[in-house]
Amino acid sequence: MTQRITFGTDGIRGIAGEFPLDVESVKQIGIAIGQWLREQQGIRQRVVMGMDTRASGTWIARTLADGILPEGIDVYVVDVITTPGICYITRTYDFGLGIMISASHNPAEQNGIKLFGADGFKLDDAQEEQIEALANHDSFSHIHAVDKRGEFHGFDEGNTPNLPRAYRDHLVADLPADALADLKVVLDCANGAAYKIAYFVFRDHTEHAIVLNDEPDGENINVRAGSEFVRRDRQPLIEAIRANNADLGIAFDGDADRVVFVTPDGMLIDGDHVLGILAVEMKRQGNLSGDTVVATEMSNSGLEDYLKRHGITLSRTKVGDRYVMERMRQGGFSLGGEQAGHIIILDADHTCGDGIYAGLQVAALVAANKRSGGASLSEMARQIVRYPQVIASAHLRDRVDLKTLPALEELQQAALASFGGKGRINMRFSGTEPNLLRVMVEGSAGTTMQQVIDQALTLCAPVIKATDSVNPKIDMVDCVTGEAIKL
Repeated sequence: MTQRITFGTDGIRGIAGEFPLDVESVKQIGIAIGQWLREQQGIRQRVVMGMDTRASGTWIARTLADGILPEGIDVYVVDVITTPGICYITRTYDFGLGIMISASHNPAEQNGIKLFGADGFKLDDAQEEQIEALANHDSFSHIHAVDKRGEFHGFDEGNTPNLPRAYRDHLVADLPADALADLKVVLDCANGAAYKIAYFVFRDHTEHAIVLNDEPDGENINVRAGSEFVRRDRQPLIEAIRANNADLGIAFDGDADRVVFVTPDGMLIDGDHVLGILAVEMKRQGNLSGDTVVATEMSNSGLEDYLKRHGITLSRTKVGDRYVMERMRQGGFSLGGEQAGHIIILDADHTCGDGIYAGLQVAALVAANKRSGGASLSEMARQIVRYPQVIASAHLRDRVDLKTLPALEELQQAALASFGGKGRINMRFSGTEPNLLRVMVEGSAGTTMQQVIDQALTLCAPVIKATDSVNPKIDMVDCVTGEAIKL
C-alpha cells in the first residue's frame, strides 16, 4: 500500500470511491476493525453500523462488513440514523463497536467512517492508532485467525429491536409532555439523517412542526440546506419561519450532531450563543458541573466574558468535538461544544454531541419563556456581546506544516499588536476537508471588522505561497453574524 490510511479529528474522511474510501481500502479498514475488536478482552464481538443519506453509504457499509465478518464478528446494520443515534444504540444494546458512515456537514460526494466504543464514546487516539496500524500492515491484514464467519443482520430482517425508534424515545425521555406546548417550529433536516427522526420527535410534543429538506435522494444532503448552509445564508429559513408564523427555526447538519437556530427576527443563534444560554440556565437549575463550560479555541471571547459575569469558567481546547469531550470527561463537566453547533450535554444517558437533543432543550426553554413572558431567544443571545471575528477558508493545492513557516509567527504577533495586544488567532488545516486552510482572527473591543478581514488575508498569504496555490478560492465568514464576507 503506497498511501497510509489515517484517522483525522472526526474519523476517516474522503471522496467516496477514492482513497481512502475506495473499495479495496474500505475492505482493508473493515478487516482491521474486525481484528482489533477480536483482540479486545471482555467486549461483545458484534458491531452496529448506521449511515446518513449519502448514496455511497450503502456500498461502504456492505464493504466494511465484508472485511469484518471473516473475523468472526457479527454485523448489524440499522440503515439511516444520526451519529448520536449510533452512540446511543452501541452502548444501550451491548455492541462492542459502533460505526457511523457519514461525512457530517460535508458535500454528498464525500463520506467518512466514525468509530465509537462500547461505552458510546468516540475511540481515543491510541485506539484509532491501533486500527491504523492493522489497516496499513499488508502482510498481516488478510490472515483471519477464526474459523467461524460472523453473521450479517440487516435492518429489515425483523430479528432486532426497532433501534431508530428506541433512539427517538430516548431523545424525549426527560422532556415533560407539555414542554413544547403551543410552540411552532420549522425544522431544516439538511436532507440528511435527521429526516427520519427530528420531525417525529418534535411532532409528538407539538402539533406545530414544519419540516424542510426532508426528501433525500442520495445526492442532495447539505445542498443549500442544513446548519452549515444556514450559518452562511439563513434567508430561506427566515422566510419559512415568517410564512408559518413560527417561533423558532432549527437546522441540523447531515448526521445531526450539529444544530443552529434562527429566530423570527432573523438572528442566527450559533454554538457560542447556545453554550452561553444553556450554561446560565443549567447553573440556575444546579446542573452545571463545576460551573464550567468547555469550548474550543474558535469560540469568541465575548462568550468567555459573558460566562465570567455569571460566575462560570470557560475552559478551551483545540478544535474538534472529540477534544471537547475529552476535557469534559477529565473534569467531570456537563456542558461543552463548538461555535459551529456541536453541543454536548454530558450525563449518564448522553455520550456525544446531539443536535436533536440540544434542539429540544433550547426549544423547551423558548416555549417556557413564551408561556411566562420571559426573554425571547434573541434577547438572551444579545446579552453575549462578541468581538469582531472572521474565519477565512483557503482552498489550497496541498498542505504544509505551518510550524515550518517562520514568517507566520511574525505576522501573527504584528496582527495582535495592531489589536492593542489583545485578540486571538488560530491557524490550522481542516481535519475533515482536504487541503483546506482555516484562519480564525478575532479582534478586540476597539477593532474594526475591516482590520480583522485584512489581517486574515495577510496570514493566508505565506501559506498560499508555500503550497504553490495560485489565486486560490478564499471564503470568509463573519463569525458574529454568520454572513459571508465579499472579498
